[in-house]
Amino acid sequence: MNKINSVLLPGSFFKNDYIEKTKKLIFHEIDTIYFYDHNVNPVDNKLEVYQLIDGLYKLYDIVKNEISLGVCVLNINSRTHHTLFEDYINKLLDIKDFKLGIGTGDNKYEKRMNFSNNIEEIINQVQSSKQFESNNTQLFIGGNSKEKLNLMKKYALGINQWMGNKKNFKEKEIVYSQIKHPIGRLSICLNPDNPIIIESNLSYEQIFVLKDSNNEIFYKTLDNIFK
Repeated sequence: MNKINSVLLPGSFFKNDYIEKTKKLIFHEIDTIYFYDHNVNPVDNKLEVYQLIDGLYKLYDIVKNEISLGVCVLNINSRTHHTLFEDYINKLLDIKDFKLGIGTGDNKYEKRMNFSNNIEEIINQVQSSKQFESNNTQLFIGGNSKEKLNLMKKYALGINQWMGNKKNFKEKEIVYSQIKHPIGRLSICLNPDNPIIIESNLSYEQIFVLKDSNNEIFYKTLDNIFK
C-alpha cells in the first residue's frame, strides 16, 4: 500500500541556512515536517537544539500550508496541565493540518519533571477543542505498550513507533486496521541510513529521522531518501 514520506528535524536544524534547507524539503514534496520535544539535543548535549514553538513558527512562515507540520511527540508529563495547553497544545491546534503526537515521556535523553498528567483527559480535551476539527488536526500517540494500543483503539488515534522492529509494527497494524475512522496515522520513525523495510496492507507514514550534520550531508541524505 501507499507509503507517506515525512521527516523529523534534527536539533541543530536552525543553526545554518535553515531557509535554504526548508526549500529543499519543499522541493522533495515531503508530506509532513516533524519536530521533536527536547530541551537537550538527544544526539549530543553540546549541540544546539531548537525550541519547539519558536521553531514551528519559523518554519510555518516559510512553508505556509505547502507542507504540513507536526510534533513527534509532545511529552504530556513534562509540564503542568495548564502550561501544556496554554503554551503548547492550544498554539499547535491553531496551525492548519497539524499532526499532533503525544507521549508520556521517559528519561532516555534528559531528566525532566514528571507532572503525571492524565493522558485520557488530555486526549478528550484536545478532541473537544473547536480548532481540532476546524483546522483538520490529526492526533496520534507514541509508544509500544499494551496501554498505548488500548488507547489507540478506544479513541481512534493514530500511533507512532520509534524505530523498533517489524513485529512491534505488525501489532500496531492489526489494531489500527480495526479502527473505522482513525483521527491520526499509523507511522514509524526510521533511520534513513538503514531503514526497516515493511510491507503492509495499510497506508502508513515513514518518518525519516534526520541527523545533525553539515549542509552537504543534509542535502545528500534527502536526495538518497527521495531518489
